Amino acid sequence: MLRAARRASRIADSVLYVAHRAVLTPFNRWKNRKKTERRLEIGPGKSRIAGFETINITPRLRVDYVHDVTKPLPFRGETFDLIYASHVLEHVPWYQVQETLANWVLSLKQGGLIEIWTPNGLLIAKTFVDAETGIENAIHRDGWYRFNPERDPCVWANGRIFSYGGGDGVKDHPNWHMTLFSPRYLRLIMERAGLTDIRPLTQPEIRGHDHGWINLGFCGRRP
Repeated sequence: MLRAARRASRIADSVLYVAHRAVLTPFNRWKNRKKTERRLEIGPGKSRIAGFETINITPRLRVDYVHDVTKPLPFRGETFDLIYASHVLEHVPWYQVQETLANWVLSLKQGGLIEIWTPNGLLIAKTFVDAETGIENAIHRDGWYRFNPERDPCVWANGRIFSYGGGDGVKDHPNWHMTLFSPRYLRLIMERAGLTDIRPLTQPEIRGHDHGWINLGFCGRRP
């Protein structure tokens, strides 16, 4: 019964995906094409950020464009003044991250900004090692214990590094994490994507959901 329900849900999602890409995505591209100032959120959260268009791999009510963002974005070059991507890039396979980010930058106007947030893999790894070696168990600073009622630091690290998919073990769910970032590495791939004026982002600059203690953010400009 449960397996049949899951299969029916996936079929419905596939139909909705095709319909959105065939009808709503082209319509929204046409509707927004003449805006003088445009902002794009890649991978929107549970609520829309005011003033932002949205793009996501799954169709939802708050999504304007359905698209696999590991592929070139469906816009002309130099379209957006600002691109915001919070906890999206870690869902891209690690060997595709550089190309994916470079494609996002192509949709920025000259002088446009991109703001990227990811989990801080260096902080997660250090916290895991410190807890396992008896130096300090600091996972309470994060407080994220999904599937971890015993609050085991190794289970916590697994959840933060790999995520949990849809929570039902389906391996091709888009919620799995596929890339680990450190501050050095995130800055490096932004530099390699041609961005300048790269700087760390601070907590007050978060525009949507705040992922808390493990947050890592950088901003860069397209010259």
